[in-house]
Amino acid sequence: MIRQIYHVGLTVSDMDRSIAFYRDVLGLTLQGELLMEGPETETIFQRKNCRAKVAYLNGSDKIGMPPV
Repeated sequence: MIRQIYHVGLTVSDMDRSIAFYRDVLGLTLQGELLMEGPETETIFQRKNCRAKVAYLNGSDKIGMPPV
């Protein structure tokens, strides 16, 4: 039984276009962006010299609701 979802991750080819879609079409709120890099990121993605740009969007202001 699934009790909680912490986040949903999607890989996209155009971050700005994807943010615009989720924000402007689906009505989600952009909570912030960050750049992940370094040994932990390499381990997560199983790639050397990996960098990942991440954007967090959410459709609810309730605490505990998972971002996309």
